[in-house]
Amino acid sequence: MPQWNGLTLLSVDGVVYRAPDSEANNEAFTVPQNTQYPQVRMVCQIELSSHLTTASAFDYYTVNEMILAEKLIDTTPGNSLTLFDKGFYSLGLLHQWQSTGAERHWLIPLKKNVQYE
Repeated sequence: MPQWNGLTLLSVDGVVYRAPDSEANNEAFTVPQNTQYPQVRMVCQIELSSHLTTASAFDYYTVNEMILAEKLIDTTPGNSLTLFDKGFYSLGLLHQWQSTGAERHWLIPLKKNVQYE
């Protein structure tokens, strides 16, 4: 894998998919009100130079993306930099991401009006 300053560049983001309307999908996933299709929430980890998905987690569309992102922690390689969008701002998630494994770093956009020292 190509690297930047010795680090593999990764990104984590979430999406909600409409699954085909089938009996199996209706049993496995939730059908929201006012829709006819079951929906699935998925969080993917992508290697940025190739855009290949390296890991993913999915569940009901009502499950928070941060909970799904936690499932990717154990498979994230060391010597990596993971980019998150501001929707993943959770100190617990980011601390666990960084402290599990060796040389695992993250970047996230700073929220508006954040005060820090």
